[in-house]
Amino acid sequence: MTNISKYVALEEYIPSGDPQLSHFKIREEKINIDNNNNVLVKNEWISVDPYMRARMTERKNYKPPFVLNKPMEGAAIGKVIESNTSTLSPGDIVKSDYGWRDQFVASNNNLIKINPIDVPIQTYLGPLGFTGHTAYIGLFRIGALKENQTVLVSSAAGSVGSIVCQIAKIKGCRVIASTGSDEKVNWLKNELGVDEAFNYKKIDNLVLHLKSLAPEGYDLYFDNVGGEFLESAIFRMKNYGKIVICGRISQMNATEPHGLKNMAHVLVKRLTIKGFLIFDHLEDYSEFENEMKNWILNKKIKWKETIVEGIQNAPSAFMDLLNGKNIGKMLVKI
Repeated sequence: MTNISKYVALEEYIPSGDPQLSHFKIREEKINIDNNNNVLVKNEWISVDPYMRARMTERKNYKPPFVLNKPMEGAAIGKVIESNTSTLSPGDIVKSDYGWRDQFVASNNNLIKINPIDVPIQTYLGPLGFTGHTAYIGLFRIGALKENQTVLVSSAAGSVGSIVCQIAKIKGCRVIASTGSDEKVNWLKNELGVDEAFNYKKIDNLVLHLKSLAPEGYDLYFDNVGGEFLESAIFRMKNYGKIVICGRISQMNATEPHGLKNMAHVLVKRLTIKGFLIFDHLEDYSEFENEMKNWILNKKIKWKETIVEGIQNAPSAFMDLLNGKNIGKMLVKI
């Protein structure tokens, strides 16, 4: 039986500037189960993530550019509709990298069967997916988080940042959170329990504000934005402090990226600044999953989702993500 898959394709590369709806197109293709692609899956949830912006240029990166006019890729959760393999059955829930389309055929070797605990299945794209895993690895493997430290988090109401804040609080740290709206500030303070939260758009002098919130300085800064915020944070780090570079969303669309002008402070303070990619730490997933499941079941982790419905609206969801219109995880529901 022939099936029709509807997908999002990138029409042209975007070397700089903001993506526009005209850069994307909704297309269709025929798909069929065969010996190589022996499972038909209907996607139910698609993850929308900042790293995808880097794949919309021709520049060499840690993942290759999206292929023009072909289905874009990304994490997704779907249900098996038809299967010619004994390892998966109709009704099974699977995680894949075949996002940005409503259904697809693939080899069972490229699908991960998940057995959800008492949470919605899309949690495996959020706290139990790359989002939570990134927060966990960044804090413990890269940042070497210790109890009772002072931790600064940018883009703190985003999918990764909000989990970072909560893990740090679980470990007894003092958490200072930066975000881009008063609504997000209220969520971070009143629901997630951070010690201080502020709307950076209302701050005239960020360095002085960071000093007022933690006069003694910061042990660890979890950086999701890069640019001027990173430069300001360097000024306020303690000696031997650690800066975890997770993202640079403020620079994603910049035509003239912001360069650091205070590297002397990195030297004098003996700071450690280290970037990381979650794809280098997949072997640690089981450890993370066990810990995160325990936190979730014990109601120590909360999360929000910003949900956009329909594959045709995935490009708009992506642009909203880059413009900070989400709280928590940005998802597309199919």
